[in-house]
Parts: sequence; structure tokens; C-alpha cells
Amino acid sequence: MRRKDKREALNKFKLCVELWKIIKHFFPDLIPLLRQCEDKRHQSYINYNNYVILFVRILGAVFRIESMRGISEGLNKEICIENINKVLELEERLEELPHWETINNYLKRLEPSELEEVIPKLVNRITRMRSFENSRIRNKYWHVVVDGTHLYTFDERHCEQCCVREFRDKTTGHVIRREYYHSVLEAKLVLLGGIVISIATEFIENEGVEVSKQDCERNAFYRMAKKLKGRFPKLPICLGMDSLYACGPVFEKCREYGWHYIIRFKDGSIKTVAEEFHALKGIEPKQSWSRNNQDSTQTYSYVLKIPYQAHELNVVEFIQSDMPHPFVFITDLPITRRNCEQLVDDGRRRWKIENEGFNVQKNHGFGICRLFSRDYTAIKNHYFLIQIGHMINQLLEAGLKRLLALAKVTTIRLIKALEESFRSEMLTEKDAALVNRKFQYRFRC
Repeated sequence: MRRKDKREALNKFKLCVELWKIIKHFFPDLIPLLRQCEDKRHQSYINYNNYVILFVRILGAVFRIESMRGISEGLNKEICIENINKVLELEERLEELPHWETINNYLKRLEPSELEEVIPKLVNRITRMRSFENSRIRNKYWHVVVDGTHLYTFDERHCEQCCVREFRDKTTGHVIRREYYHSVLEAKLVLLGGIVISIATEFIENEGVEVSKQDCERNAFYRMAKKLKGRFPKLPICLGMDSLYACGPVFEKCREYGWHYIIRFKDGSIKTVAEEFHALKGIEPKQSWSRNNQDSTQTYSYVLKIPYQAHELNVVEFIQSDMPHPFVFITDLPITRRNCEQLVDDGRRRWKIENEGFNVQKNHGFGICRLFSRDYTAIKNHYFLIQIGHMINQLLEAGLKRLLALAKVTTIRLIKALEESFRSEMLTEKDAALVNRKFQYRFRC
């Protein structure tokens, strides 16, 4: 396809209208929720409402603009301002967009819990719609993958909540260097079409400079699990996690909350379970079989009801001849020959939090590892707003997947075309009528 053909294919869609449709259809409560966020600024000095500031920052994430200056300069165009007026349905028309310093000054004062509470309300809308019903494991459980990731590293202490890593001389044992860092634990909902959206976040942070034991990923999980259960008390969940979480307290927490789990398992995680699995996996012939494909041989084995503390664990192993390592998973879900292969596929979907989640947000325009502010409160608020922008971005991309295939353009090219459309094509009353119509989205794998 020639470049001219690609442009013509893209021009068949008014992309700014498609963005408005996604926001209106999937997140009709987004603007009202942003309006409810507290504004601690002195009212006599306010030029921009808080929800305008928050929405502009979300748009920066949707358009994958990696700097605050780029947001305030790139979006501050006449048509773009008019389109924001239209989407926000503002009574008092905006003449300018807030400067990046204005955005940061507000985010320094906003309690992060305000935005943290917005995200589950948006996700709740997704889980109640019919568009993603086929995303469920065994047609019942929503797949929530949990993993931690590193965000920032400093040579000097950034704030009191910094975690610290010490590097020692191998000979003397003396500390030769300290590294300060911030990390975060994420729970993401896995949906059809390669979509992974944040459902809960817990920052891994110390309570102060003088702590006897630093915060860690597993402790953050227990805090996050409590929040997740409180926000979604009746949501049927199956957790996908790595081998760090293969331990009794995590199993007990899942039982307490009525959750299921599929956890990547390594022999060193629980030695007794590993030994029993390897001793029993070849005994029952109906629970082990191989299948030849064109380029490889796949072997499945599973063992049921291995006792561990007060729990009975089911373990499944998948070996592929052209892969260097086997995949082994622990689960409390029933395993049969009929559902074993699908369970392995579900377990391997945990990697989506690394690929479609962290990798995209770090290396493809969202900039979650960039310091948009030095203030720790503002850092958290930027993180939550990026998660909201990433939700919108993924749903838009999935909704326009047919266009991507037709025009043969990359996702980055589509996002740039979307930004250009929002800055150069005016939203009209006819567009508003189109957006307010009832319509459906259907997503496929």
C-alpha cells in the first residue's frame, strides 16, 4: 500500500470523533468523577477548574506525549481548545489550556487517593458491560494479573518514602554505594484483544527514613488485596501471579476473599510440593500426554490435590520441545484433561502485564518512568492519570483494529493521526449527535 493510500484510509475516519465515542460509551462517568476530586487551591486565584486540568493531563497520556511541556504546547491550539470545550460540555468557554506548571501545582495538592478511587469506578463499568464477557476464565472469573515494576532510581534520597538498595565491597563488606528507588505493584484486568487495564495500584514505599524493615512486593500485595476486595466485593476473580506469590499466606488470603489463582511455580518456591509433583506426574497415564505439531512436541502433565499446610494444590506442567524451560503452574482450580491446555494458556497470559502493560507504558510514549514532577504526591497522581489515559488508548486502538489492518499503519502512526485530528478537525453538533447514539463494540482475540 502506498503512503497516499494509507492517508486516504485514515481520512475515512474522523478520529477525534472516535475518541469521543470511546470516552462516552465506556466511561460516561469519567468527567463527573473528575469533577468530584477535591480542589485545595485558593479559589480567588483559580483560572481553570480542576477537572479541566485532569482531563488535559489524561489527553496527554492518550496522545502519548512524554513531557509536560509537550502537553501544554502541543495541545494549546484553537481547534483543540474548542474540542475540549465540546467534550467537557463547559458552560464557560476555555480560551487557553492550563500551562504545565499549573497542572503540576494542582497535582501537588491533590490527595492521590482521590484519583485512585476513580479507577475502580471506571473498571466497574467495564465489568458490567457485555463487550468483554468472553474475556472470563472458564466463562466465570475475571483474570487479574499481579506484578511489580521499577519506576525511578536516584543517587540521593528523593523523599522519605524511598526504598534503598546497598552495594557492598565483597572483601570488606563495607557499603560503597546506596541507590534510592521507587517501585509499584500493579493489578491489571486482562481483556480480549490484548487489552490490560489497571484495576488496583499499590506503591512500594517506606513509612519513613528510619524503618527496621523495608517495604516489599509481597507486603504491598496484602495491602492491595484488601483494597481490591473492598472495591469489588462480589467480583469473581482469578489471580495470575509469578512464583514470588507461591506461599501459604497468599493461598490463605485468596481463600479468605473467595478468589482463585494460577501461579507460576518454580521448584525452589515450595520444595515439598515440587518433589511430590515430580514423583507423581508420570504415574497416572490419563494425566499426562504429548502432541506433535509441525515444529515441536508439546507435553502436558498434571497432578491433583497435593497437600500443603491447610491447602490442596493442583499442579500442571507444560513442556514444548523448542522452548528452553517448562511452564509449571499451581492453581486451586479443578484440572481435567479437557481444560488442562486452556489453563496453561490462561497462566501464560500473565506476561501481558509485562508486554502490553509495563513495556508499553515505559517505552512507547506513556513515560511512567519519567519524572513529570519532583514532588512525590504529584508523581503518584501522574501515574494514576496515565493509567486512565492508557485505558482509553487501548479501547480506541482495539475499536479501530479493522482500520489498522485496512490502512496497514502502526499503532504509533494511528495515535499521531488521532492527535492531529483532535488539533485540526472541529467537533460539531452533528458529531455530538452521533456520539450520543446507542451503539455496540465487539472485541475479539
